[in-house]
Amino acid sequence: MEGLPVDAKLSLQLQLSSPIEEGTLSQIYDPLNCDPAPEGSIVSFQGVEISTATLSATAKDADIPLGSTTTPQDLAPLCTIDPLTTKDEYVSEFTMAIVGEGEGGAPAPTASAENVPESSDVPAVVTSSEEPVVPLCTVTLKITYKPSAKDQREALYEILNKTSQRKASALENLRKISMMMTTSSSSSSSSSPSKASGAVTKPAVKPGFLNKKKSTEPTRMQRFYDGTIGPNSMLMNGLALVISTRNYLIFFGAVTAFHYKGQLLSIPAPA
Repeated sequence: MEGLPVDAKLSLQLQLSSPIEEGTLSQIYDPLNCDPAPEGSIVSFQGVEISTATLSATAKDADIPLGSTTTPQDLAPLCTIDPLTTKDEYVSEFTMAIVGEGEGGAPAPTASAENVPESSDVPAVVTSSEEPVVPLCTVTLKITYKPSAKDQREALYEILNKTSQRKASALENLRKISMMMTTSSSSSSSSSPSKASGAVTKPAVKPGFLNKKKSTEPTRMQRFYDGTIGPNSMLMNGLALVISTRNYLIFFGAVTAFHYKGQLLSIPAPA
């Protein structure tokens, strides 16, 4: 807080636009003595729509209205997520200028550049009339943003979409450059005398080089496996044949045994 007497009892009424909520700050937050934080030094908002939310403030000294902010603060630049690093919260600070009001709620009289002293450290605020107004005081607020899982997921999706777009654009540019180089090389070869002598020029980029796949030869262990117990080996093919014809083998084997060794199954003659 700058611009007010030391004994001033400043209170800020914060208005959030999305969702529409209000909160009051009646104490100054001291980062060196914040355990626990004094009551009235922290205002918490939940379910904030960061992309559209704005924050404005109205200042009072005890019960005397001092003024308010002329332009709401956009929260999107202050609540950015870095999806490549894992953080539970993001902390940022910004300064709000409180402009006093005249009688009847009218804006305070504007101050021209001649009336503002050069050594003044108070920043000037430009109103709709484009005339600088000296703010009554400035307040520095600290914002702690705790993104939800949905916000982190949307940030990752946004980075993925941007990366995909850059990749598609790079491939399209590479394709155009390849076509231009092929066209220029063919045109130069047709105009050069080397064509009359039967010389053939190769294109700068081979067709289909982006879809080229690396061929891999099977290793010795893989060849041994394929030749012995692999699904396409002779052993597995023979085993599959035996399993599929086992009923026929049993039948014909039994008939052959009965034909040649049937006497072994005969009943002996009575004594």
